[in-house]
Amino acid sequence: MSLKVMGGIHIERPSEPAEGNNNSNNTIFIVNSIEPFVPRASLDSDTEISESLHSGCDEDSPIIREGYLIKQGQRVKNWRRRWFTLSRSLLIYREEEGQTAKGRICMADVILARESNKYPDKKFLFEVITKKRTYYMMASSSDEMETWTKALSNILIKTVSISSSTGNINNNSDASSLGSS
Repeated sequence: MSLKVMGGIHIERPSEPAEGNNNSNNTIFIVNSIEPFVPRASLDSDTEISESLHSGCDEDSPIIREGYLIKQGQRVKNWRRRWFTLSRSLLIYREEEGQTAKGRICMADVILARESNKYPDKKFLFEVITKKRTYYMMASSSDEMETWTKALSNILIKTVSISSSTGNINNNSDASSLGSS
């Protein structure tokens, strides 16, 4: 017998006619069907599920900074304008202010935020390095870029200080081992 998958259903087809049966017509037996496809919630092309559904981040933290930045997509490397909201625990981005979040970056996963020169043709570019990914964002001016990177860095410094005072060393301490880009 041979096992094949046809049209989403496993079928079993005898490879040789049964003994004493000269009928060359193969009979198909349905063994079991595959569970129907259930689509998952749609995500923006620049969002990863594990980062968008992080359970350890508090969405109710007070807002520290918000405004438009231009962010590079994760899969399609295009640049899109997004509304960012920074709190002590999360950096959330949306297509427009007040809309549903397209992605969330848990600040506990952020290792470093700094100016970047990865794309020399992009002015006011900075990067937010997490445990899983590096996000590239552009501000509209040098001052705005500096304000964003300082706000992000201040959160990281506070996170390291809090962790150190409790005896727990946060992974943000890995930042010192990273060179500039």
